[in-house]
Formats: sequence, C-alpha cells, structure tokens
Amino acid sequence: MNPFERDGYSVIRSLLTEKEITEYRQQIQRLSGICDTDYKNKVFACPDGVSRNREFWPLIYSDRLVSEVEKLSGRSVRYTQHSDLHAHRTGGWHRDCACRQFGVGPDWDEREEPYQVVRVAIYLQSYEESGSALGVVPGSHRYEKALSDREWKIWLRRTRGSLFNRISRQIQGLPLVDIPPRRMTMWTKPAQDIATDEPTQPVWIPTGPGDCVIFDQRLYHSASNIFGPKYAIYLSYSPENRHSRNHMGYYRHIRTDLGYSELEPELIERLKQRGLYMDAPPPDKVDRFFANGLQRIDAK
Repeated sequence: MNPFERDGYSVIRSLLTEKEITEYRQQIQRLSGICDTDYKNKVFACPDGVSRNREFWPLIYSDRLVSEVEKLSGRSVRYTQHSDLHAHRTGGWHRDCACRQFGVGPDWDEREEPYQVVRVAIYLQSYEESGSALGVVPGSHRYEKALSDREWKIWLRRTRGSLFNRISRQIQGLPLVDIPPRRMTMWTKPAQDIATDEPTQPVWIPTGPGDCVIFDQRLYHSASNIFGPKYAIYLSYSPENRHSRNHMGYYRHIRTDLGYSELEPELIERLKQRGLYMDAPPPDKVDRFFANGLQRIDAK
C-alpha cells in the first residue's frame, strides 16, 4: 500500500505559477466583491464555481494537475464537476463524499470497484499571511472506530485522570489535559485498542501560494481558523466507475440546494478533447441509497 492509499492525502507544493496565483485570486475577488481586509466579517462560497466561470476552466484540464491526480490513482481520470470557489471560508471537521457516515452507503462498498474520487484543494495565499492550514485525519477514509457514549466517558476518565487529580492540577495552577472534540477522536487502524492506544492525531498542513492538497473525498478533514485573507479553489476527479457516477449524480441531482447545473457545451467539448469528460447520470441511475433525495426530484 502506497502512502496515498494508506493516509488518504498527498501534498503538491507550488502547483501554480505566480502569475496564475495572482490572476485567480483577483478573479475570486471580482466574483465575490470581497477584498483582503474583509476576512474578519465576510465569507464567499460558490458551489460549481470552477465550471460556471470560464476564467477557471484552464485549471480543470491543467496538464500538471491532471498528471498528479492520475499518478496517485494509477488510472486515467474524469472531471466529476464537484467544485467550489472560496474566500475567507473556514470550516469544521467533515467529509466531502456523498456518503459521509463511515461505512454507510455505496461510497464505502469497494467489493466491485475501488473508490478513487479525489478532492483537489488549491490555495492562493501564504501561511504567514493567513494562518490557513488543512487538517486531515490520516487513514480515516479506510477505517474509523468512534466511541459509544460509555466508551467516551471511560476515555475521558482515563485521559484526564481521576477527579482528585483534576482538582489537584487546578489547585496547582496546572492546565487540564487538552481533549480534542469527540467528533474528531477516532482510531483509524483496526489493530488499535482504545483501552491502550492513543487515537489517531490530526495532521495540519500549512498551505502556501499555489500549493495543492489532493485527498480521498472520504477523508475526515477541516480548514483551520485564519488571521488573514484566504482564497481557495476546489475540484474533483476520478476514474469513471459507479463511485464517480454516484458522486457526480449526488451533486447534480441530490444536492439541489447547491445549484449545480449542466456543463456548458464549450466546456464539454474541451473536456472531451482532453479525455476528461464524463456524462452525468440521470436521476434514475443514481444509487437508490439516495432514494429520499430522488423522491424530491420525482415529485417535481
């Protein structure tokens, strides 16, 4: 198993040129009406943003980007349309796949075909400027052992110590043991024992201008807090199989709140020329796991 398969992410430094960084940053500012000094009180998010705005199309079929993605997947890939443009946006711990609860839904069924849908995150500012970092929980795309209520109480007691020890530390002016939030306290290796082994620690990846992080869309991840302007571009690719078709269908037909629409004919032609085009499945071809969402479509 290679590092990407094991951990679920790979970092590509300086994917973009300085000219591209400047131009894309200015384009996001133009679209959003947000400038650098707005980072404290204004946020911009544009779902389907890369596909909707032709200024960003060259990124979709960037030879270097596609080459890096195909190197990790070991196969030729298609553009799944899942994309976003962000300004000054942070976020909590989550997954980007269609089936976000570990082990539940077709994204986690790899008996017939491997899940290789990847998210591409590209950043347009320095870490020193923004404090922007991407947190990931390595291995959380392959295995997750979360704690029941009873196990969580036992874990807290074991980690923090007895009530006497906690009171003693407070009297001495010593800090209590810092416990990460329950939702990100998980064990990502089957052999780990919650009674004796520490949970998997998040890895924080400081991001510089033009840096790119490619990760399995099932990987548990989070954006950091920021103290300066942050601009980011997100795309998604996958070999064409039932997982990628479900993923594209999920964002096109189920997540109607995000406003995904059909690709422009000119973009379709460019994708076809480069072998990156994939037809979006009709609603009746999306996995029936999403039946509740499909019922909303059928009712229209």
